Amino acid sequence: MPNRFRVSVVALLMAVVLPACAVCAAEPKQGSALAKMAKEVAKEVEALRGWTFKKPVANRFTTPAEVRQYLEREVAEQMPPDRIHRVATFLRMVGLVPNDCDLTRTFLDLLEEQVGGYYDSETKALRLVDRGQPMPPLVQRVMLAHELTHALDDQYVDLDAFLKGLTGKTEDMDLVAMSVVEGSATALMTRYMARATLSGRFDVGDVQAYANREVARSRKMLESPRYFTAMLGAYVCGMQFLCHGDPMAMIGGKGETVGKHMLAATKEPPRSMEQILHPEKYWDDAMRDDPVVLDDEAVTRILEGDGRWVVHTDTLGELLTAILTTPPGVRPSLVSMGVASMWTNDGAAGWGGDRFYLVASGSDSAAAARDPKQPRGLWLTVWDTPRDRDEFRRTYERRPPQTPRAVVPFGNLGAAVLFGFGQDEAEAMVDRLRKVALPMTRAGKPWSPWAL
Repeated sequence: MPNRFRVSVVALLMAVVLPACAVCAAEPKQGSALAKMAKEVAKEVEALRGWTFKKPVANRFTTPAEVRQYLEREVAEQMPPDRIHRVATFLRMVGLVPNDCDLTRTFLDLLEEQVGGYYDSETKALRLVDRGQPMPPLVQRVMLAHELTHALDDQYVDLDAFLKGLTGKTEDMDLVAMSVVEGSATALMTRYMARATLSGRFDVGDVQAYANREVARSRKMLESPRYFTAMLGAYVCGMQFLCHGDPMAMIGGKGETVGKHMLAATKEPPRSMEQILHPEKYWDDAMRDDPVVLDDEAVTRILEGDGRWVVHTDTLGELLTAILTTPPGVRPSLVSMGVASMWTNDGAAGWGGDRFYLVASGSDSAAAARDPKQPRGLWLTVWDTPRDRDEFRRTYERRPPQTPRAVVPFGNLGAAVLFGFGQDEAEAMVDRLRKVALPMTRAGKPWSPWAL
């Protein structure tokens, strides 16, 4: 987003500072005043979106300790310990988190610190966290606008069903789901912030001072592995996606347009973060670019044998690949994170599809999945052009490996990354990849990395 849209940058900054659906921190004695404010903001949200609430949204107060308990329950339900172990092994292997990173603890600590509240799609209520830290009225209203947009969307789309239908399958699709849901709320929040600021009803200086304090408080998040900030890209890129890539639509235009696009995207979800990052690859039929899909069974047959089993499969997508192909030591600022184009780069552009296979030893597949021993990994990537493939290879190879690896081409458009294989094993695997025509499809039609 161009920096001249200063008011939008401020709104995005607050979305970044409080990424986990933050609403507002309120003391119990402020409850009645906050409830009154929520009713006022709900009317403004209706006007900005062009929809009406079908029923009122309940407000519930909760404590930081209860938030932690809620987050722990959600993680335990969605990611049991053995799955977390496999996912953590995969993320460390490719280089998204360091080897000494405790995935669950880092995730919970960051969210617990940032969450000021959230919309609970199961109970259909706003959960407001009492942290005893007052906010400027405009900040409270902006954050309420974000969360009430979730509530309003949920009355027209079953957000819980939408999220459960997409999440938990791959890293890429988790970000896609978040982009659609959070992009909708961020777009309306940005419009709300712009109009409220231009109205002259609020002291923008107070907002700036508060934002500065929150930036300092969020340093821990910014200094964490960039994998954990990827969720912020979903807010920014999701907004751009639902605005069809037009920054003016975030400020002007008709409010119901974003809602219309959100309804369309929930009915036919984007198939990759590439389509979120490049909206024309989803919305424009002539430029529609669905990802290449590899045949997992065919790859598994190559990888398994002699007590080795495929225990986890995943897809990284363009956004996470961009993190991996960013030069070591380069870290974005909060302001740059508010620009959608920051979330990709030359090393990730032209992404056509990818699939990661984690292989482990064990007496059988179940034993290997419970306790992955001697882990190895195969990351197959395919690209739109040979130049895109070669740019990925050059930029990814600059990242110091945490696990011994080899990056080798296959076909004209493919690059395979092998992790943890011995030299003889790696050579044999590369030879097979070059000889075996792995089944791949794009938009339901056969596709080959040997084709130009």
